[in-house]
Amino acid sequence: MYPTFGNGSSRRLTAYMNTRNQNARCLPPPHFTEMSELPPELEREIFLKFCADSPPGDCIQLLLVAWRVKQWIEPLLYRTIVLSSVRPPEGRPLFTTSTFLVALRTRPSFFREAVRNLMIHSVPDEAIHTILATCTRLENLWAPMASDILFDLITSSHVHHDPPPLNQLYTNFMPLLQALPHTHPFFSRLTHLEVIGCPTRRQEALWVARLGQLPCLTHLAFNEYALVPALSSLFQSCGLLQVLVSLVGSPADVEERDESQDSRFVVLFSRWYEDWQLGVERGQDYWSKAESIVAMRLKDKAEEIQIPE
Repeated sequence: MYPTFGNGSSRRLTAYMNTRNQNARCLPPPHFTEMSELPPELEREIFLKFCADSPPGDCIQLLLVAWRVKQWIEPLLYRTIVLSSVRPPEGRPLFTTSTFLVALRTRPSFFREAVRNLMIHSVPDEAIHTILATCTRLENLWAPMASDILFDLITSSHVHHDPPPLNQLYTNFMPLLQALPHTHPFFSRLTHLEVIGCPTRRQEALWVARLGQLPCLTHLAFNEYALVPALSSLFQSCGLLQVLVSLVGSPADVEERDESQDSRFVVLFSRWYEDWQLGVERGQDYWSKAESIVAMRLKDKAEEIQIPE
């Protein structure tokens, strides 16, 4: 079974996974490709700029322009991978868990470098382990129960590539927080964290203190009402926090659960998959919405201070 791309156009897995397939054989090798009049560096920048400003689906046909163009463009098409029952973003490849595992075995180096955003939902632990052991250049990982697997990969002597220092992580974070020192490289770039689940009352103080030790954490979110009483402690502990978001299950709950006077605390409703997708593709997610709300509040406060009596 072969995946399709999110825009609905069928593409065989081997057509883009294996350079020995029929389509790849139609592409001339680099030394037979007609030379462009432009310098290669400028030509590459033009193609990359076009793809950066275009929907991913519009870039698929560029794979057949020339061998060198395929090498430049192909990684961009696999920058975001969704393994879930929901469809991937428009123009992105639609994989099942089994077809993605085949792809990883076929071209591990390619996927190691290409995949930067990964959503894993309802995938067996064994498959998650294989995927995270291979895709070690990730910047954004949404995997609700991956904490134990990440810890195993970090501490395993059999893994040749450490799990990546992520920028954004959405998972059950407590096992990692307890097991690794805050100085560990895994935390060195983590700025955005959505904590799935809730520590016990006995663990809460340790949880707050450990979060405060993370060197770059500026955005924190949770989806448990039981954590609302810990807001004050979180702000005191996490000195770099710019935004603290409480995610609720219904739009009707937003006003009802806003119990903090701190301008940086925001209560939002988020449709988890749509929100993550918009964040990856357009930078428009609950983080950006919360940032706008906080900026507006701070602006209003500044204006109130400047009003003469």
